[in-house]
Amino acid sequence: MVQKIPTREELIAAGVTLENIADNTRDASILASSWDVYANDRAAIGEERLKYHMAHIRPASILVTPIGQLYDEGVWWRLQDCLYHTAKAGYSVSLQELSAAAVYSSEAIFLMRWQASMFARDGGLEWLFMIDTDVWLEKDTILRLIAHDRPVVFPFLDDMEKRLPRIIAPLSGPDLVEPGHGLVPVRWAAMSCMLFNPRIFNVLDSNAWRGDDNQFAQTLNHIGHRIYVDTDTVVKTTRGPTRHYSKEYDEYWADHEKMWDRLRNEERDRRPPPNFNPLKDEGFVDQHGVYLGMSNKVARGNSNGPKRRGSELWIPS
Repeated sequence: MVQKIPTREELIAAGVTLENIADNTRDASILASSWDVYANDRAAIGEERLKYHMAHIRPASILVTPIGQLYDEGVWWRLQDCLYHTAKAGYSVSLQELSAAAVYSSEAIFLMRWQASMFARDGGLEWLFMIDTDVWLEKDTILRLIAHDRPVVFPFLDDMEKRLPRIIAPLSGPDLVEPGHGLVPVRWAAMSCMLFNPRIFNVLDSNAWRGDDNQFAQTLNHIGHRIYVDTDTVVKTTRGPTRHYSKEYDEYWADHEKMWDRLRNEERDRRPPPNFNPLKDEGFVDQHGVYLGMSNKVARGNSNGPKRRGSELWIPS
């Protein structure tokens, strides 16, 4: 929050009498306000946005929560590159993976989203970004969505699987079939990738997460919010929304069995981008082959920071 204090001359010019001008810092009408806001935060969100923002200790902070336990191929490294790109722009970026003790995968999704909302509220974050583990982000996805400064913003989804025709399985209502139309309000949208101002969760009941896309949007509407889709910010999904109700009974239960088996036997896919060169490219790969988004200088231990990584650099054979 930035507030310009008028000068004595400006007050007199505006007709304020001398006895009503408080120019002594001991005056009872002058309030002390000292918020330790990082310079990076101020630079990231800009002075114009600061003018209308309420006071916040980390106005450029964001929590990113993947929803799901197993990443589809290509999801992890794109997520890492997006986090690094967002951090380079001055934002404080935190990542929190989640787990849920649920028998069915569909139930786990609801519990993870509820967990994410609590993490964001309890942590005092300015933004919460939920991303399903089948979404391919672009490097600037988060920054583009934050730039709208809206309580609820989704990107435009490009379903690469196309398992079901859009006429019976739309991704929003009304269905947005082509990108490039700016910020568009919708009644509901598929919950694959979502940016929130966590303050809306102060009055959002936990049961809001236990339904489909349309029911969640209805709950948002009940507390005075609607979903906006940024049709200029496109992300790809490796699979379309699950749509359990579109499956035959036996297929439905077979899919649950497959997911149960995967969760017990598969590792998370945290591989680096294809043809990643740790000697030249931005990023770091540890001895287990896990990719993390960071500058090449930091990855190779050449930074001035206290935790040098040069001896830990692992080059895949």
